[in-house]
Amino acid sequence: MIIRPAQKNDAHVMARIYVQTWHDTYLGVVPFGYLYDMSESQHEHSFFEELKAGQVISFVAEDASKVVGFITGGHERKGDLIYSGEIYTLYVLKMYQRRGIGVKLVSALTAELQHYGIYSMLVRVLERNPYRRFYEKINGLYLQTQRVPFADEILEVSAYGWIDTSLIRSEPDLF
Repeated sequence: MIIRPAQKNDAHVMARIYVQTWHDTYLGVVPFGYLYDMSESQHEHSFFEELKAGQVISFVAEDASKVVGFITGGHERKGDLIYSGEIYTLYVLKMYQRRGIGVKLVSALTAELQHYGIYSMLVRVLERNPYRRFYEKINGLYLQTQRVPFADEILEVSAYGWIDTSLIRSEPDLF
C-alpha cells in the first residue's frame, strides 16, 4: 500500500470513489434522489479545481498502482475556536476497508497539517454513517451533533475532534 500526495490527474478516480462510496454507504441514509443525481464528472471538476488551486491537502492510497481511497483536508472551515484543522473527505472503496488504509490516510494528512503548524483537527460526519465509529477508534473525541439542512431534509451531523493530532491512534484494529 502506497500513500502519496494526490495530483490533478487523480481527480477522476477520486470522483469515482466518492460517488461509489456514497452509494455504498448512504443508501437509506440520505435522500435517494440525491444519490441518484450524483455525477462523477461534476465531482471530478470540483476535485480537479481544488487540487489545481492548492485549496486542499490531499492524499491517495494505491494498491498495486490502483487508487483505492483518498483523504482531503486543511484549515477548519467554520471558524471553530479550538480546532484549527479539518478532515473534509475520507473515502476508501468498500472492498479495501478494514485494512488500515483509513488510518494511514489520516496519519498522512495530520503530518502535513503539522508541517503547517496545525495540531488540532476535527471531522464532521453524518450521524447515521455506519463507519463514523472509525474516528472514535483512532481516539477522536465526540464533540457534538447538530441538525443541518441537506437535500431538502434535516440530517444529524456529528463532530469528532483531536485537540492534539499526535494523539491519533496510528495502529488501531484494522478497519
